[in-house]
Amino acid sequence: MVYARKTSLLLAASLLSMALTWTAEAAAACKYNNGLACPMETPCCSPHGHCGNSVLACGTGCSAESSYNGACQRYNYDLATPGSVNGAGLPKPVPSLPKGSFKVVGLTGVAAQHIALVTPRKMLIIDKAEDNPARLPDGKAAHTVEYDLETNEYRVMDVQTNTFCSGGGFLPNGTLISAGGAEARGTHAFQTAKGFQSLRMWQPCEDNSCQWIENPEDPAWQMTANRWYVSVTTMPTGDLFILGGSNESLAINREATNNPTWEIYPRPADFQPVFLQFMVDAMPNNLYPNVYSLPDGNLYIFANQKSMIYNVQTQQEVKRLPDLPGGPRSYPLTGSHVLLPLDPAKNYDHEILVCGGSATMSTRSNALQSCGRINLHADDPQWEMDQMPTPRLMGDPVILADGKILLLNGAQVGYAGFLRASNPTYTPAVYDPNAPLGQRFTEWVPSNIARMYHSTATLLPDGTVFVAGSNQNSEVRYVNVPFPTEYRVEIFTPPYLTTDLERPEIVSTIPEFAAYDEKVEVVVDVKSKDRYAPEITFMLSHRGFVTHSTHMSQRMTKLVATQVSEAGTQITYSVEMPPTTNLMPPGPHYIHVLNNGVPSKALHFILRN
Repeated sequence: MVYARKTSLLLAASLLSMALTWTAEAAAACKYNNGLACPMETPCCSPHGHCGNSVLACGTGCSAESSYNGACQRYNYDLATPGSVNGAGLPKPVPSLPKGSFKVVGLTGVAAQHIALVTPRKMLIIDKAEDNPARLPDGKAAHTVEYDLETNEYRVMDVQTNTFCSGGGFLPNGTLISAGGAEARGTHAFQTAKGFQSLRMWQPCEDNSCQWIENPEDPAWQMTANRWYVSVTTMPTGDLFILGGSNESLAINREATNNPTWEIYPRPADFQPVFLQFMVDAMPNNLYPNVYSLPDGNLYIFANQKSMIYNVQTQQEVKRLPDLPGGPRSYPLTGSHVLLPLDPAKNYDHEILVCGGSATMSTRSNALQSCGRINLHADDPQWEMDQMPTPRLMGDPVILADGKILLLNGAQVGYAGFLRASNPTYTPAVYDPNAPLGQRFTEWVPSNIARMYHSTATLLPDGTVFVAGSNQNSEVRYVNVPFPTEYRVEIFTPPYLTTDLERPEIVSTIPEFAAYDEKVEVVVDVKSKDRYAPEITFMLSHRGFVTHSTHMSQRMTKLVATQVSEAGTQITYSVEMPPTTNLMPPGPHYIHVLNNGVPSKALHFILRN
């Protein structure tokens, strides 16, 4: 783990008490640890040359001389829990609400089927065309609003085409592109043109002047074919990779409706959609596939139980990976998918976590409880299986400011679709990627709002989590249904915001634009050093576009930081931006600084070439 840490006299004394015959400089390097032996937090050099702290890393084949302190000895997590001391004997902050808290703060006006954080203050909320309470000036029901995160009020906007089950992604300048949708719909209450092939543009603003930009009749504002349940991913080039979908609205894909192709936005001249055999092999559960860019510029693609590595430039499949055991994990048997936070100390290993889903398309089918995790850097990537505390399908995986994964929303029975699921999963589970296998999950405080089909969640700049949506019904329904259409917004406050340590603050100005591999000087005010010695980490994240448990382009990385100077409680760091676009594609990003795990409010900037 690479992070900036002030070395205190107490830490120095603790290190000196260790065996003086071993030093990091004298130890052999662990293969993928930047020429160093493994650090204390992930002390074991595994047989594959990665640093870790699990049984897999520290067991048979562990290289002792490449491990922390010259021995394959797992880190003692019992000495690093809040309220006790860490391995250096330093006290850690104690949360007053160790399981967090939920609070209802506002109403969305339209069902929150899709969301995107478009500015630090504004959330774009998108639904399908239906009879929502939010109204346009002509009295028709709206299906998009801009939600103000400070006032908890919404502004209604019009969009010409049906956005039902669309996808989305950000361009390098921060512009959002919404892609795909569904059929034309018209009643006395709402009206919309077909959106299967549509492209829509949202250029964010803070002055309430933004509106949708689209021209459904212009081929330049259309994709090459219909795409319903389509995935969109920002590539390292800054272009959008648009994958899959079906050519009509349906409950499950079939050969006649499958669109097993991809295309690019902006679309090059004379571009033709590219056939992808993988999207045929993953039938019928291949809608909303999950896609992540990799350090070598290739893409990782997951659908159903299958995954592969793909080269966009050569249009060739590079490698087919093992199937994930346990059952399908894509719509309508929807699981939760996330790229775990990247760490320069682990050579930016890309590890994918997939949790939950449902085994069969039955309203009586139990949700899956299993999770799979795969390290794409391994010589022979294999799925490492784990168990959630509770079965879950249609869960939202949110990367928190400290790099842990919050799984919330969803159901325990059924599958995705209208009136297809029951037994809501009210209790969130948090996954610690750095804990040993079998000890990674903890359950937090439950909500009292059922959020199943068409629910959403994402991390906010202040470190809390925005939670909204849920509509199990084919239309807006308030009565005589098991689960009415839900418009309430909840804010979930993680435990890290309830400690006795005041949150740090970035007091210097972050530039509007930052370049790759650029060193940015950041001044952090830790507020106090009286009780806790500063332990500083910088985290950079992109929130992505969220719908149907699919968090398109969501990713986070730790940043390398070096302390430059110190004046009272203000500490200056030289913070290195990611070295390449392959690690964090260009576009809008948020930077948090954490002190002993307590995050600051994030600052927003554009990362670009």
